[in-house]
Amino acid sequence: MVFKLFLLLAVFVFSCGVKGNPKPPPSFVPAEVEDIHVKQYDDSPLIYFSYEKKYRDGNPINENVNFVFYRNEKKINPILYSKDNLYWFFDTFEDKENCYKVVVKTKKKESLPSKVVCIKKIEVPKVVLNPPKIEIVEDGLKINFYVENQVNLYRVYNQDEFLPIPYVSSKNFYVDKDVELDKKYCYYYTVSITKFSETQKSPTVCEVFKDIFPPLPPEKGRIIVDKNEATIVWEESKSKDVVGYLIYKNDKPLNSVPIKTYYFIDKDYKPSDVYKVVAVDKGSNKSKELVIKNE
Repeated sequence: MVFKLFLLLAVFVFSCGVKGNPKPPPSFVPAEVEDIHVKQYDDSPLIYFSYEKKYRDGNPINENVNFVFYRNEKKINPILYSKDNLYWFFDTFEDKENCYKVVVKTKKKESLPSKVVCIKKIEVPKVVLNPPKIEIVEDGLKINFYVENQVNLYRVYNQDEFLPIPYVSSKNFYVDKDVELDKKYCYYYTVSITKFSETQKSPTVCEVFKDIFPPLPPEKGRIIVDKNEATIVWEESKSKDVVGYLIYKNDKPLNSVPIKTYYFIDKDYKPSDVYKVVAVDKGSNKSKELVIKNE
């Protein structure tokens, strides 16, 4: 009996200390760069890559990070530019073919090297590109290039900014619909020579997107009369950016703030009264008038 009690107690004690499989120790080796690219910009190699600062196990890096660059297996020290998680630098051609890789380094560890990317120099014509012309159109900003070749369009936020990755590739013009009212957008472009080479950039031009186009007017207005009370009813404007409607009675405004409903009640109606309804959009543009009266 004593032996059985001892055995049960031993099983209980040892079982209490048993836990699940232990977690692997955290990694302090930085993740490698996975998407390094190179292209020729004018006469120079342009190397760019994105990098999220994390260790190989996915945990964020909370220490200083350095990038070590190699050209044809020799270490180089270029001027590195960055925006958010995007990094790039310019180099020079010193061999028939330049090949690059990058290693991420912390104080004690370093990553595996990235893949190697190579480029051979070609002759890129020297051209002077005119600045693009920006037009405000109803659904965005239209950028005109006035060149016949395929171009790389870059969208930046000031005239001094440079980015290595184009916003879009296009011909003749492009309509940027991803814009917000009263915000400034800047654009420049390069001409594509090959898939991996382009000319020097054009001058950068900027424009503030504003809504300058009036909405479509409301439609099919009518008056429903009950004694001295009239309900003015209309169908909404087909424009998507309408915020409300202004109502006029005998050319005098009945409201100063646009209403969002599609009817208005006038408790002082006379058979000779003439009503006008105007749609107002987000840019405070006003539509043509819809005239409503009893014939």
